[in-house]
Amino acid sequence: MSRKDLEVKKRHHYVWANYLARWGSGTKNVFYTTKNGRFAHDSVRAIVVDDYFYKITTLTSKHVEVIKGFSRKSPDHLHQQHMSYLHDFLRMQYVEDIYCKSDIRNQEVELRLHVMKCNLLENLHAAHEKKALPVLAALADEKLDVLQDKQKMIEFMAFFGHQITRTKTFRDGAIQVLSRRNAMEIVVADAMEHAWWFLSYMYGMNLGFSLYIDRHNARHALLINDTKVPFITSDQPVVNVHSCVSETEFGAPEHADFYYPISPRVAYIICDSEQFTPGKYEVDETTVVELNTKVAAQAMVHIVGDTENAIRPFKKYIGRRHRKAPDGRVMV
Repeated sequence: MSRKDLEVKKRHHYVWANYLARWGSGTKNVFYTTKNGRFAHDSVRAIVVDDYFYKITTLTSKHVEVIKGFSRKSPDHLHQQHMSYLHDFLRMQYVEDIYCKSDIRNQEVELRLHVMKCNLLENLHAAHEKKALPVLAALADEKLDVLQDKQKMIEFMAFFGHQITRTKTFRDGAIQVLSRRNAMEIVVADAMEHAWWFLSYMYGMNLGFSLYIDRHNARHALLINDTKVPFITSDQPVVNVHSCVSETEFGAPEHADFYYPISPRVAYIICDSEQFTPGKYEVDETTVVELNTKVAAQAMVHIVGDTENAIRPFKKYIGRRHRKAPDGRVMV
């Protein structure tokens, strides 16, 4: 390992900082809402980040059993991929276990083990980001034909799936609604929470594959916004904006219109509905306001824009999906 390989990646962005910078008007600084409900203007490095968010936890046999149980519901080739990744993580865990049980203590070995636990999953997400970078640049320039390249479409859909499942917003929402009505459900829910770092990556793989194989059935559109109201984004960059998504009670939506703003002017959407036709689609101001409202409602803390005025009208909607109804249900 080089010295660089021994650097611990502590600050884990669960929304890609490079992506958020498209709202920086040529800088790294964006306007966003803070935890206390104020507006701030600061570097993208300061938001949607948690220390050690993707750090690997030790998996017991129960955790592995739960992971395998969910993975078996996937197509066989994806299940095999999941198990290959799991094997790699467990092998690292096994090496650490042998070291801890030995009488040997070595500072460099301990550093290498710590680096692997902190960096492995973060590096996987970074690899997806790197492959998606030229695609996002082309889409931001309204060059939709970049996705005529099959390999680029595969890479973009893999990236897209993880933009849904890798976030703190998605994690906290999913864990909050896990059923804990009996001892078995409590065991499974606790295991899912502990192993979420792996499950979230597994779910992102599955979702990306599903979006790719269904690409000829769903409507893929590049939304062009020439109105005076710019697109905003949030701590949950891909949101389901389909009309079937309830805002009053919890339930798995039957359909999905996955909406992904790419810049204040351009967004990508994958539709089950017929709201948008495939290809380039110019949106009106009413549609932009509706999309921005849904982005804010499905955010946890941060909505992000290129000006304070761009996000101010939508601040009141932040977190609406995550608030609890009087009967204790989570509104979605």
